[in-house]
Amino acid sequence: MLTPGNICLSTESDSRRERELPFLSVVIPVRNEESHIGAVLDDLETQDYPHDRIEVLVADGNSIDGTVNVVKAFARQTSLSVRLLLNPAQLSSSGRNVGARNARGAYLIFIDGHCHIPSNTLLTDAVDLFEKTRSDCLCRPQPLTMLGNSDFQEVVAHVRSTVLGHGRDSTIYATDLEGFVNPCSSGALYRSTVFERVGYYDESFDACEDVEFNYRVFKAGLSSYFSPLLAVLYQPRTGLTCLWQQMIRYGRGRFRLIQKHPETFSLSQVVPAGFLVWLVIGGMTSSFWWRFAACFFGTLIVYLSVVLGFSSALGFRYGWRHILQAPAVYVVTHFGLGAGFLSELFVAGLGGRRCSNNFVDCASPFPCSTSKTKISTGKSAHRRWVRSG
Repeated sequence: MLTPGNICLSTESDSRRERELPFLSVVIPVRNEESHIGAVLDDLETQDYPHDRIEVLVADGNSIDGTVNVVKAFARQTSLSVRLLLNPAQLSSSGRNVGARNARGAYLIFIDGHCHIPSNTLLTDAVDLFEKTRSDCLCRPQPLTMLGNSDFQEVVAHVRSTVLGHGRDSTIYATDLEGFVNPCSSGALYRSTVFERVGYYDESFDACEDVEFNYRVFKAGLSSYFSPLLAVLYQPRTGLTCLWQQMIRYGRGRFRLIQKHPETFSLSQVVPAGFLVWLVIGGMTSSFWWRFAACFFGTLIVYLSVVLGFSSALGFRYGWRHILQAPAVYVVTHFGLGAGFLSELFVAGLGGRRCSNNFVDCASPFPCSTSKTKISTGKSAHRRWVRSG
């Protein structure tokens, strides 16, 4: 396993500058990100990687706010090459595909429209890692610790980073890990050849599409390397209702992943759904059979005790608010995941949605000057120019 001690990024970077640098494609799928996309683009502009070796592809999913205007205004004043692409399907998976099939870079870096890049050497470090480790995929931590989090968001961030709040198998919140890993939970940067090997994102997924894609990367035997140098910060949901909706989507995505790849089944993925079923059936049955009632309430007490135990531990470490708010965050997380999983199971039981691989044909890439923003679906029949001014 490679460690920070035996990867000399600075030396590698110095020698690499003596030859032509790889061209990079940064893909940003967005929808209604007016409040955040400007800051993300500013983060990219501060990168120390040469701007003439970067293209930024913003795949917009028919935003109804000012997202497009923000991108066009940025394109007018930046030295970066910015292309605005249409994503009529409005899904993250389809937006990733629109960007990927129009990308010209040797390496593709996926960034969301509502995150923060804390390091201005992220792109340089990514190229160094690709070349030093010879990996096909790079993985990054995505902690929910953006500056400006509310007290509630801080609670969500800390809850989601625990085993009870996210699981043991994921590396997405690991900030001290370095080495080759399974990319399923945290892969986000790829050689362009990866898409030739495994296809594109499955557009029957509207959540966990990255997990499903990364599983195919793993299954194909491609190498993946994880480094905290590539960290990108995210903000948690602002309230329990928003968190519930997010967990519903994640639960649906988990079911679709298992439906498409049964071998990915794990107990941790189905426990929330199983526990929710147990609560419903147990709650109804316990009123008729006292022995069953004792078992049901015993299970409930154990669950609440574990939740309160984890919440208390967070409270002692981060502050008293966690003791008050973390229990609700844990419950919403678990029940939301379970409800989303069960809703997809119900749809599948009725003969509904089936997941199948979606190989998207690559369209011919096209250039865009910094004084204009090109809007395209990636198909020449729908290509049109929109001037920024």
